[in-house]
Amino acid sequence: MSPKPDVSAERIPLILNSAIKVFAKKGFEATRMEDIAKATKLSVGGVYWYYKSKEEIIIAIMEQLIDKDVKDLRALLEAEGTVRMRLETYISLSIEAAQEYALVVYELYSLVPRNTKVRNHIRAYLQIYRDTLTQFVQQGVERGEFKPVKAGEAALAFAALYEGTLELAMLEPQHIDSKKTLLHSFDLLMNGLENKNQGEKP
Repeated sequence: MSPKPDVSAERIPLILNSAIKVFAKKGFEATRMEDIAKATKLSVGGVYWYYKSKEEIIIAIMEQLIDKDVKDLRALLEAEGTVRMRLETYISLSIEAAQEYALVVYELYSLVPRNTKVRNHIRAYLQIYRDTLTQFVQQGVERGEFKPVKAGEAALAFAALYEGTLELAMLEPQHIDSKKTLLHSFDLLMNGLENKNQGEKP
């Protein structure tokens, strides 16, 4: 008798992607495991086989989103090109996914004050995110692309631009084009950081 095929590779993404849609529509608190099961067209027991609670599902979603974002950002840290070019590439690569998952991300943020696991995961991610951005800025300073600024503060400004623009676009989608607005704000930040005297002889 042949063993049953392992369907985890199909069912786990199905459950997580379905849960993202349900959380975005109903919110984390109002969503029941039954709602997620219905969206996946699996039995409730089928969902519980992989995840024992909504909390486990939301943490799995968070890890999936965070892992991809950090992987993309770190890959660009080692890529060719100026810091400005690489960070602009990061914006272009990440903005569509960020828009798609914005509602779920802010649902996650709403859990931070009362859910220790979610809070610790998000804090760890933000620390990695800021540290990586700081390395980008430090690269720019060391290569003479940027003025001798405090890299950590410049990294925080970039993160605030990104997160703030997404939030405003989510609140006023009819007035704010997140990609266009973010790239314009990014240009303003980079123009302030760039060393205009690079390449000039003393």
